[in-house]
Amino acid sequence: MKPNEIIDLENNTSYLLLLDNKIDNENYFLAVRLEKDDTPTQDYIVLKEINENNESYIQKVNDPFILSKLITEYYLDLEEDFT
Repeated sequence: MKPNEIIDLENNTSYLLLLDNKIDNENYFLAVRLEKDDTPTQDYIVLKEINENNESYIQKVNDPFILSKLITEYYLDLEEDFT
């Protein structure tokens, strides 16, 4: 998985992966839910990529510590891009 990729979840919901980051060798993505016509919504989530048995899975992140750390990292990455 990588940024700018659209993924489809089992519940027929699509997300566009916006930003990625690693924490403790785990891949995380900031993603926005897409409408059926691929228009972005206001619904954002953080997803964790899990690789097992040569397959990739995703899991929604709810851990406040991880979310806080990722928000800080995303902010710093964007700040670098615009300064």
